[in-house]
Parts: sequence; structure tokens; C-alpha cells
Amino acid sequence: MGFIAEIHLSHDDLALIPTIRRSPDITLRYEYTTPTDERSRQFVSAFGGDYTALEEAMAADHTISDPTRVATFENRSIYRVTVETALEVIPEHCIERDLFVFSVTSNGKGWVARVHLPNRDALAAFRECCQEERISFHVTQLYDSSVSDQRTYVLSEQQYEILSLAYYAGYFDVPRECTQDDLAEQFEISDSAVSQRLRRAISELIAGTIENDRTPAEYE
Repeated sequence: MGFIAEIHLSHDDLALIPTIRRSPDITLRYEYTTPTDERSRQFVSAFGGDYTALEEAMAADHTISDPTRVATFENRSIYRVTVETALEVIPEHCIERDLFVFSVTSNGKGWVARVHLPNRDALAAFRECCQEERISFHVTQLYDSSVSDQRTYVLSEQQYEILSLAYYAGYFDVPRECTQDDLAEQFEISDSAVSQRLRRAISELIAGTIENDRTPAEYE
């Protein structure tokens, strides 16, 4: 029962929005928040791009303070930041209405929340909370959760755009109808950036659709 929605959220004073806008090539994923005596600390993962530029953007971001890289892995880094804004991506009032958050990721312009809502009243309450705070609220997907709850993979807007263009332009055709250079020219980015976005997008789709517990040896 209920609905699954993908909602784009943006406001100049929403946590990390200035960083997201200054570093559009990097995808941030909200992990969790821990309360402190006066403020809250937020943990986010960062995927791809120039982490030095990201950290410079974080240092200049008025919505956070004390940005700290706490871990680095092959495909992502994890940061802890202190939140310096009262605005919330997912208001507490909405959590009380049984809103469940699958994921919150950046899209180069703001946050994209993928959530489950028990009914349309919960969606209306979420929208009302955002309107009261002048947070931009835009639903891009809404479907009956009884159809499926398996779409847990997340593509950033940049990954979705480049994957869609690559598909329709014939990048995956045999023989190929377009090259990475063609895609790079279309998006005005480097060939390397195209390659990274395509790999990350395809990896997300594989993880969300065919990933299983079998080891490589079991396929031999």
C-alpha cells in the first residue's frame, strides 16, 4: 500500500546545497544525522570528481561547518559536517506521518529524495512543510508501491541524462553510432568525465537489478 515518490528539493539555505551547486560533477549521498547538544552532525558519501575542489566548496559553504573526511574508499569518500541551518531535507513532521526514506542524493542543483508515503495526505503534508520554508519541491516520479519496491538503485540526474543520451544516440549499438568524444562534446565535459559517469551509472543499474550473492568462481 502507499506510494513511492522521487522528489527534488532545493533552497539556498538547505544543508550542503551551496556545495552541491559548486561541485556538480560529484554526487553526494546523505547517510545519517547524529544530534549534538546544540547542532547536528551529518554524514555524507561523495562519489567521483575532484575531492579537493569538493572540500574547498565545503569550506565556503555557509550551511555547514567543520567538514571532515573520515574515510576514503576506492569509489567514494565519507565526510562528517556540522549542520549550521535549521532547514531540514526531510522534516521531522513528515517522519511522524510514516514517511520512509530510501535515499537522498544530489543532482548538481539540489537534493533528490526517494521516499515511500503511506498515502497522498502524507505527500501533501511534505509539500506543505517545504512550502512553509520556501523550499523548492518538485515531484518527478510517483507510482503505486504495490507495483514494485525493488527499484532501490539510484542514478544521479547527470548519470541519467548521459546514460539516456548514450542509449538513444547509439553508443551501445554494434557497431557504435556515437563515441565518448561525441558525448563529451554534447555535455561540454571531458572524455574522462563521460567514461566515469557511464561506469558509475551502469554499476548502479547492475547493483539494483542483477546483483546477487554468487562469487565469480561460481560462474565458471
